[in-house]
Amino acid sequence: MVENYIETFKRVEDKYILTLEEKDRFLALCNKYIKEDIYYKYSVHSIYYDNNTNELAINSLLKPEYKMKLRLRCYGEPNLDKPVFLETKKKYDNIVYKRRIELGLEEAYNYLEYGIAHHVHNNIADEIDYILNYYNLEVKVYIAYDRECYAAIDEADVRITFDNNIRYRIDDISLQEKGNEEKLQDGLVMLEVKAMKRYPMWLVKVLSEMKLYKTSFSKYGNIYSMNFDKLAYKPTLQYRRVLEREKKLCSIQY
Repeated sequence: MVENYIETFKRVEDKYILTLEEKDRFLALCNKYIKEDIYYKYSVHSIYYDNNTNELAINSLLKPEYKMKLRLRCYGEPNLDKPVFLETKKKYDNIVYKRRIELGLEEAYNYLEYGIAHHVHNNIADEIDYILNYYNLEVKVYIAYDRECYAAIDEADVRITFDNNIRYRIDDISLQEKGNEEKLQDGLVMLEVKAMKRYPMWLVKVLSEMKLYKTSFSKYGNIYSMNFDKLAYKPTLQYRRVLEREKKLCSIQY
């Protein structure tokens, strides 16, 4: 397990879409102000959960003031000896709030797939359990990407990451790569600026000089849009019959 891992985050996370050439230029312009993070390069593997009507994905695409996600995440290649994080990510009024618990991989699968209790007992675990049951969440999408991280030299709260080679799978879902993943945005990179306070002036100047503008880009939401025919809610015949019966009952009663 990871010692002294952070359970909660509260910060601004702004996203920008860059080409590979723009990424190189951005790094050159910021060279004096940033350094490689202690965790510089690693892969990120996540499973996103949603209900059978894809409520969380659709809500994310609508860009509301408040939105929420639940995901299981591993940093680096997953295996039974590596810890994973089950976390909520909520965004309200442009502030991101993350709360997470650390589990073993097999323990996480047993909890999420079979409802077998895990070893964590705290208010974050209780909240996750409530969200899972309230929304009736199920496995939906696997997403992976390669991350490159930088920290500001003089601003302890500023962190810059680049997500490249974003790939996903909507079937046979687990945290392990299977070799049949689809690319989300080939040739493009997602820049994220993570900060607790305002941007430092040097970063404002670089973004302005490069004419880079914030975008509301959800990896999961865009995957849902690209695979609408496969992921869209399709009521079963039995469910449609129930709906028809309810309509008839309502028409008779009212």
